[in-house]
Parts: sequence; structure tokens; C-alpha cells
Amino acid sequence: MVGKKHGKTPEPGVVDRELAVVELRRTGETWERIAKVVGYANAAGALKAYKRAVKRTLQQPTDELRNIELDRLDRLQRAYWKDAIEGNHKSADTVLKILGKRVELLGLDAPQRIQAEVMNYDGNGNIDGDIERIIKLLDQVDKGSPVQVEARVSEARAITTAE
Repeated sequence: MVGKKHGKTPEPGVVDRELAVVELRRTGETWERIAKVVGYANAAGALKAYKRAVKRTLQQPTDELRNIELDRLDRLQRAYWKDAIEGNHKSADTVLKILGKRVELLGLDAPQRIQAEVMNYDGNGNIDGDIERIIKLLDQVDKGSPVQVEARVSEARAITTAE
């Protein structure tokens, strides 16, 4: 296969074999039988070929549709841009909505990475002071400020990372 990792089109022979796998699977053939007929070493090879073919056939229309939608958003933005820049609030709101749709379509609004520590409170400290410290830390997080946390308890049980 040519350029598998770089998203290039595979050689025609590979595509033909993958299409044969898809057609045989549609008729209800087992992965073992498909592997024999098409020439894969085993059922796993036939299954991998099937998954590649399905991904390729679904990915291309999705990319094309995304590009069409981006073009539409570009046209709409151009139509309202001049008025928005000149201070027309309605046009500015429209442009902001268009920008939001573009961000959503491109997946640019992914959540930030958050690292949280789960600690076991052993009861030997001042719980009221610890609660007050935690509230202050949460206020900082709500304001978007960077937070440096020191563990003031006997041990940390786990570290969890959310993405």
C-alpha cells in the first residue's frame, strides 16, 4: 500500500482486494472464508482490510461535506464582515455566530486538559482550614487562573487526568 500513514490513495490492487472483502462480507461470508478467497493470510487480515475500506469510503464524503460547509461559512462571513468591522452590532453578532460554527465544525473547541489529584484526608489536620483552602482554589479555577496545589495530607491515593 502506498502512503498509508500519510493519507494517500492506496494502489488500485489494494483497493480491489478491499472491495472484494466488503462485497463478500455483505453476502454473509465468514472472515476465514473471505481471507481464503481474497488471499489474506488469516481472518484478521480480512477484517483489517474491511475496516480500512469502510473508513476510507466514509472519510472521503465526510471531508468533502466539511469543506462544503466551510465554504458556505466563508461566504456568509464575507457578506457580513465589512458591516461588522464598521460597528454594525447585528452583523458583528452574525459574524461571531459564524466563527463559532467554524470552530465547532473544525473541532477547535476541545476541552482543556485538567489534572486533578485525589487525596485521602487522614483526619490529623485542620479540616476547616483545608476546606477554606479548597474553596479558594476552586475560586481560582473558576476565574481561569493557574493553580498550584500542594498536598497537605498524609498521602495522595491517585492522580487522575481528564482531557
